Amino acid sequence: MAPGLPETVPTSAYSSPARSLGDTGITPLSPSHIVNDADPNVSEQQTFLVVVAIDFGTTSSGYAYSFTKEPECIHVMRRWEGGDPGVSNQKTPTTILLTPERKFHSFGYAARDFYHDLDPNEAKQWLYLEKFKMKLHTTGDLTMDTDLTAANGKKVKALEIFAYALQYFKEQALKELSDQAGSEFENSDVRWVITVPAIWKQPAKQFMRQAAYQ
Repeated sequence: MAPGLPETVPTSAYSSPARSLGDTGITPLSPSHIVNDADPNVSEQQTFLVVVAIDFGTTSSGYAYSFTKEPECIHVMRRWEGGDPGVSNQKTPTTILLTPERKFHSFGYAARDFYHDLDPNEAKQWLYLEKFKMKLHTTGDLTMDTDLTAANGKKVKALEIFAYALQYFKEQALKELSDQAGSEFENSDVRWVITVPAIWKQPAKQFMRQAAYQ
């Protein structure tokens, strides 16, 4: 993901918030103390306007957000384009599609539907991946050079795929926030959080952090 993402939070419990880097990139993932209402410096620490939590799931993914002025009011992401008729699509499949040139094309329902509509011969040139998240947990020797295998059998760097996916969610969330507020939301306005399974070992968590920094 381009500069600017979050802290990682086990899905079974919250970890401490990350501190903001002073750049346009994602919030760093290094831990800091939890902001407390009684903290005299809380006004300095809460420079962000909204918290966005990305649930990067094995089968489906989504995000939710709350504004710091109304922390108890949780907004679930808007419905995704595409999907099954009559179904409230508050999550989208964890699928990603790259062009034959290995550039990001689409994610979720859009990726699934576009890929399935391709001519079979043309589809062989595209890189389609689904349910790739658990590769981080099941790979014993996980490194930043670990590969994933697309549907056409071609290899692609796992770090690249996760970075593309997180960048996609970042752009979607910022667009939704801006549309709802009627004014442009910047990355610096947001504290980002990524949930990770509690069973993940440290290498997998660090890998996800690195993908967020991309």
